[in-house]
Formats: sequence, C-alpha cells, structure tokens
Amino acid sequence: MIEVKAYAGLIRNHKELAAELGVDIDGLARAEREKKLLAAAYQAWGDQMGAHLNGQFAFVLRDTETDELFCARDPFGAELLFYYQTEDGRLLYGLEIKDLFDQPGYVRELNREMVQFYLEFTYVPGEDTLFKGVRKLEPGGFLRFGTQGLELGRYWELTFEPDESKSLDDWADEVEAAMDAAMRDIVDEGEVPDSFLSGGVDSSYILAKGPTRCGFCVSYADQKVSEEEDARATATYLGREFKGVEVTPEDFFGNVDEFLLAYEQPSADVAGLSLYCGCKKVKDHSSLCFSGEGADEFFAGYSVYGRVKRLHMSPDPVYFGSTHIMNPSEMRRYLKTYYAQNSARTFMRDRGKEGLKYDPLTWMLYVEFRSYFEGSILFNSTKISRGTGLDIRMPFVDMRMLNVALRMPSRFKRDGENNKVALRKAASRVLPQEVAYRKKLGFPVPVSSWLRDPETNADIERAFNSAAAAEFFNVDEIGALLDAFLGRKPRVSHPIWFPRHKALLWRHVWTIYLFIRWYELFFGEATDKAE
Repeated sequence: MIEVKAYAGLIRNHKELAAELGVDIDGLARAEREKKLLAAAYQAWGDQMGAHLNGQFAFVLRDTETDELFCARDPFGAELLFYYQTEDGRLLYGLEIKDLFDQPGYVRELNREMVQFYLEFTYVPGEDTLFKGVRKLEPGGFLRFGTQGLELGRYWELTFEPDESKSLDDWADEVEAAMDAAMRDIVDEGEVPDSFLSGGVDSSYILAKGPTRCGFCVSYADQKVSEEEDARATATYLGREFKGVEVTPEDFFGNVDEFLLAYEQPSADVAGLSLYCGCKKVKDHSSLCFSGEGADEFFAGYSVYGRVKRLHMSPDPVYFGSTHIMNPSEMRRYLKTYYAQNSARTFMRDRGKEGLKYDPLTWMLYVEFRSYFEGSILFNSTKISRGTGLDIRMPFVDMRMLNVALRMPSRFKRDGENNKVALRKAASRVLPQEVAYRKKLGFPVPVSSWLRDPETNADIERAFNSAAAAEFFNVDEIGALLDAFLGRKPRVSHPIWFPRHKALLWRHVWTIYLFIRWYELFFGEATDKAE
C-alpha cells in the first residue's frame, strides 16, 4: 500500500491521469483526488511518475510494505520540499523548513558559508539552504530513502530543441493554444478566480484569456512608480472589475518580520515583500488569484538578455542571473569571514555548463531556469501564498507552455530590443496594441525613498549596530555604507566606490538589513517566533 505522507500542489491533468490509471475520482475534493492519483501513479510508473504529471507538486510517499520513502518535486520547482539527515541516519522531511524544527534529531545551525551566496544574489540559490544540513529537493528530481540509504535521481531534464520550421504566426498560435489549455485545467467547476494585473503584457494576457472576475493591481501613492492607471484601462477594455491595492511604507516595513518568518530564508526582493503586503489586502476580497510568473523566464522578458552576446563572448562565460548585486571584493569588505573556496562563480558556472551547447540567449534562459526562476520567482509565489493564505495559481507555469518555449527558436523570444516576440504577437490578438507591446516596468517599488525616511528606517539603523551585525559584518564598513546611502559623511571613506555605485547603495543596505533581521528571528533574541 502507498501512503501519502506529505503533499502540496495542483495537478492539472487529473482527468487524463484518472482515465489512464483507471482511478475513480468522481465527487472527490481536489486534495483527496490528487493524493489518490499520486498513489496510483507511483504503483504504475515508480520513480518516473513525475514525468506523467502536469502541474506544481511536492510529495512524500511511503510504501507500507517496505517502509521506503519516495519524494519528488515538479520540474519547475513551484512547490517546495526540504529534507535533513539526522546524526543517527534517519531522514526528516517537510514542505517547509519549520516542519523540521520540532522533529527528534534535528539540530538548528546556521550554514555560514551560504551567507555570502545570499548577499551576492539577494536570495539563496540551489539546493543548500541557510540552515546547515537542510536541503531542497531539486526541481524535476526524486529521492528514495530506505534500507539502502538515501538515493537522489532525476525524472526530467531541461532540454531545448528549437524547431526552425515555424513562422512567428505559428508560434503565436502555439502560445495561444497552450494558454487556452492551461486555463481549462487550472480551476475546478465552481471556483471563481481573480487575477493580479499590472500594466504589462503577461498579466494582461492572463486577464484576457481567463475566466477571471477582477484584476487587482498593487499600487503606491507615488503614481510615477505605480502601474494602476494602465492596469485599470486594461480591465475596463476587457470588461472586468478592477481594484487598486495600495501598499504604504507602513505596510511594507510593518510586515518585514512576518514576511521573513513566512519565507524562512531571507529574500531581498522588494517586489516580493510589496506583493506579500498586497496579497494580505487582496485576501479580504478574493481567495484565488492568477499570477504571471514564467512568461519572462520562458520567453526572454528581462532587459539583461539584451547583453547576451557580451556575456557569452567571454573566454570563461558565467551568467549570474537577474539579481546579482555584490561581488567578492565588496563582500570581503562587508563580511568578517569570506569563504573563498565557496565561490558563487564556480557554482553558477557549474549550474550553466550544460547550457553552453545552445545559442547565447538560450544559455542564459537555461541558467535562469535552474537558479533565479526556481530559487526566487517561484519561491516567492509559494511562500507568499502560504504566508497570506491567498491561493496563487500561475497559468504560464504549465508543461504545455514550457514545451512551447523549449521548442521556440531564440529569435521568436527576443529580436533586437524587442522581447517576448511571439508571446506579444499572441497577446495582440486579444489586447490593444499599446498593451501587448508595452515596455516591461518590472514591478517597481519606491523603496529607495522609503528607506531614507527617518520614520520608517529606524530599525535599519538599529540592526546595523546590533550584536547580530557585529557577529557577521565589519560594522564600520556597513555603517559607512548606510551613511553614504543616507547622505551622511561615511565613517569609512571609499571615494571611488560610493559615488560610482550610488544607485546600488539602497540594494546593499536592504540586503544586509534583511539578513540581520532574519538571523535575529531564527537564531537570535526572537527565536521563539520562528517555531
């Protein structure tokens, strides 16, 4: 007998699976039917069962006859699964890291060598975490644990196979067909979805193609960084309801602790925290929202992809992803201990080496998918959903859509300065041209000005002078960083670096602050809050 010990997810092809496996799911609630399908799929396909599932999932199964555990995670990494081996060889597991905290044999320790990875990327990439010994199961991977010990394997590999036979219109047709299929399967009968809506093409296309009732736009008092006006116009054009959800500085800073406790690992993505605040307000009006994750990573939406040739022409090409903000010399200045042998460059080179066989843009997308997309973008969505209770579903994060992207040649993703070429072509069939081809803004948040406000930045000043800061950082150096950002005379002078990197100062300040506060919550004076 196969017992489902832990499960989170949404299996979109449940009807096809039930028919293929001969499983009766009529009348079952979603969670119940999906657990029944998981057990049957394991009996039919064993460790390759994940290749037959379309959706987001993480699960732990137990064979009651052999007492063997089997775990798997979806190819995207949309759901999370953590594991830890105790000193006496037992396996602990959880869908969240805190699921491990009270299990016998777990010892909470900081993985100090990963601190610099967080500082360099603003999130924690890869399978290791900031908790020593706690690892994430990799996307598309499986784990067995039994009498033979722990075995890791894969049921899915990221492979691009461009098809040069199709035209732009053909690819737009494929994008449209994949979106239509995704929308058919992403909700059950009776579920009423809403949608996040910005001024950009991704969320606008979802609103146009889906059965959505209302578009919710996270906005700010400063309309120069708010997309509310454009989003409202799109909703009006499509005949949908619209609601702006304002996030204030008080919301933003007042939710830092809750955000970090929900995330369990530090994330310096200000858009993630702003969306967390917005989702808490959306939850008063909706229980289910669509979100546009995946479109940029599948169809080359980020501006950094415009620098692809320069990156790839290096004799030792390494792409660090979209959020690389600190280099080793900066971290050596900030940190008391820098682990030179634990190089992020080596990590990202290894992460991307199998992608170098592709053209330069595809190589970058390969790296992005195996780092930033899983470790930050999808991590954000999962953690925000669990932390706020708002069910967030992602139409683009569908194997049918990914398969289109894996077969689409690069020129239909990016052509000169134009990005998401085929996606925009498909969207232009149901949206006004100015919406389908609007330049990406990237979910702007006016955090730089908020951080300068004495009414909201008091805890940053405190944190930079705290015992936690002194344990990890050279306090004079991070103090000088804060001084320079706030326009004060830096206590330690760096006459070249500070002026040249003025636009980066707030990001360094915010990244360091969130680590300090995260450490205090999980290892310091407020450890009880993390239980």
